[in-house]
Amino acid sequence: MSDNLITKRAIVDALKELTQTKTFDKISVKDISLQCGINRQTFYYHFEDKFILLKWIYEHDLFENYMKDVSFDNWTIRLEELLTAMTKEKAFYVNTINHTENYIQEYLLVQTQDIFKQAINVIDESANAGESKTVSAEQRDFIARFFAYGACGILIEWVSRGMIEEPGYITNNMKTLKDLCERASYDFLSDKLSI
Repeated sequence: MSDNLITKRAIVDALKELTQTKTFDKISVKDISLQCGINRQTFYYHFEDKFILLKWIYEHDLFENYMKDVSFDNWTIRLEELLTAMTKEKAFYVNTINHTENYIQEYLLVQTQDIFKQAINVIDESANAGESKTVSAEQRDFIARFFAYGACGILIEWVSRGMIEEPGYITNNMKTLKDLCERASYDFLSDKLSI
């Protein structure tokens, strides 16, 4: 591991330790620097501010590890692994979801919407092999946003309430809803279902 990455991980660990006793909104760059034994300039060399640090943690500790190779076939497994990883650092994730003034929620929404767009592309291509696509670009964006808001809302509520339910419970229910919504969406778009 490079020195740069070692320092970043030390800063990450310092923030995670601080969230055990202070809310994220009350933690300063000075607090983080003191916790890991560096000066503030070193912190700023690696991260512009504590929000960029937080985004880096979510990207590297969650999305890169658990959603990087997500596919239509493995998404429920990957999601359950992500939720399980979050439960191992429960205090950190509950604290940062509850005390970042929607910063993390907006970030999660963008990431989740991208994942749903990829899934819609796979569904549409497999449902219409060799034919023109059933779902227009505008419809893809709308459907992806719809599912992203739902998935993020459930995830944020689950974290905010203290991760009471097991990750498998959340994942299984999301899979059931996805299957029902997928079927209804395509039935509607192909005029098999009218509203």
